Amino acid sequence: MGVVLDVCRRVVQRDRANRFPRLRQRVQSISILQPRPADAARRRLLRQPDAGRPGSRHPAAQVQTMTRLSIVVAVVVLALLVGANVAASRSMPAIDVTRDGLNTLTPQSVGAAKSLQSDAQVIGLFRPGTGNGQAETEALIALYAAQSPHVVYRRENFDTDRSDVKLYAIKQPNTVVIEYRGKTEQLTPPAQDEAGFTAALLKLQSGRVPLVCWAVGDGERGLKDVDQGAGYSSVADILTHDSFATRDLVLAQATSIPGDCDQLAIVDPTSVLPTPSLKAIDDYLAAGGKLLLAAEPWAKDPKSMDSLNAALKPYGLAFSGALVIETDPAHRSSSDPTIVAVSGYGRSPITDEIQGRVSFFPLTTAITGAPGPAVIATPIATTSATSYAIAQPRSVQDLGRKAGDASGPFTVMETLEQAAGAKRTRIVLLGTGGFAENRTLPPSNSDANLDLVLASFQWLAEQDSLVSTPSKQGRALPLALSQQDQSILIFITSVLMPGLMVFGGVVTWWRRRVFS
Repeated sequence: MGVVLDVCRRVVQRDRANRFPRLRQRVQSISILQPRPADAARRRLLRQPDAGRPGSRHPAAQVQTMTRLSIVVAVVVLALLVGANVAASRSMPAIDVTRDGLNTLTPQSVGAAKSLQSDAQVIGLFRPGTGNGQAETEALIALYAAQSPHVVYRRENFDTDRSDVKLYAIKQPNTVVIEYRGKTEQLTPPAQDEAGFTAALLKLQSGRVPLVCWAVGDGERGLKDVDQGAGYSSVADILTHDSFATRDLVLAQATSIPGDCDQLAIVDPTSVLPTPSLKAIDDYLAAGGKLLLAAEPWAKDPKSMDSLNAALKPYGLAFSGALVIETDPAHRSSSDPTIVAVSGYGRSPITDEIQGRVSFFPLTTAITGAPGPAVIATPIATTSATSYAIAQPRSVQDLGRKAGDASGPFTVMETLEQAAGAKRTRIVLLGTGGFAENRTLPPSNSDANLDLVLASFQWLAEQDSLVSTPSKQGRALPLALSQQDQSILIFITSVLMPGLMVFGGVVTWWRRRVFS
């Protein structure tokens, strides 16, 4: 029995071995499965008997040639990339793809840089640390340096480079100094933009040094007073290093204001100005003169306040003489309600660079009245609506509000401008002489008073007209969305997109399950 089974198994195996080759040959002989004689490019639908065998189809020499060619191509491409990078690094042309040209200087700025006839030394005195603005400022300086080889920059450490700090009388860190032909300009952080740099370059190239005539002899604050509290020596340093000239003027003896006085500064006189002096001021302003006038409350001699108001009568404004008390903690010094703090300013070239920065007005009075029809008045600094003013002197312990005290808000700084023939009369009014005393300026104080003082003198000197650079939008532009837009956005991101992903996954799973 076993022998019979063995014979049968051998017959079946032999028959199977012979059947499948014969079947394969018959199928291969079908014409539709074979390439046509005129179309050798077509492939067989069934694999060749010898297809899929291991081993390369290309000779060894051809493989080596292809490998060498690949290496050569890779080396050539790498060399081209390196050469392109080297050439780009040595060339100055660049493409600014920002919408508002944030990395491109305006034609006026390019002209200011290219008109330099000698080296302009730009010194960045930065204090190391994050948020000092050094990277942004140096990137801007590089744009000017790309336009002119005369823009030479070097960086220094504010805390260790004491020689430059002393030489240029730097009052605060992160200041940039531009020195050109013996004159210097200082740019504090708020002014370190394109408009500030271009204005500084144009001013240094103009060759004109504005003269500030400083009134003395009637108890005014003096530029030579080095007292760390009420002195004005810091203002003298600011004017000197910002290319202003100063000269004392005994106003009580003056019957006319000298013609070379570009500005007249009268800060907190304590005695009455003589009638000839008032007439000299009136004639000076009527001819297009420039005046900075500061008063203080509770004058020792009430007639001194009257004489100041007489000089302002043609323009419709006056000092009230009352002491302003600020009750809003957000608009005053934390420890003293007589020190007004301002961070929101009226729109003016004086305040363009300090919006949002706080400045202090200690012991200030209010500016009252209505300007004349031909006068352009711009309130620069005002108090809150909860402030009040005390007309008559009281003790420090008795400054609470009482019946009869005037209610705020009050203007404590204001500018006036009026046409005077071909010129323009400009006046800056301040309700306190303390706005620029040494204790409110660096190094004692690092708030916006320094910029406010400097911008006031620059505005009076009409240096705001040196440059008019169009503003550029910030890098992060706000996206305005309506309620409907927000609903659509939420639906797309929270419902539609996840739903499509789930639907695609279900379809893929179903196809695999069915067709597998």
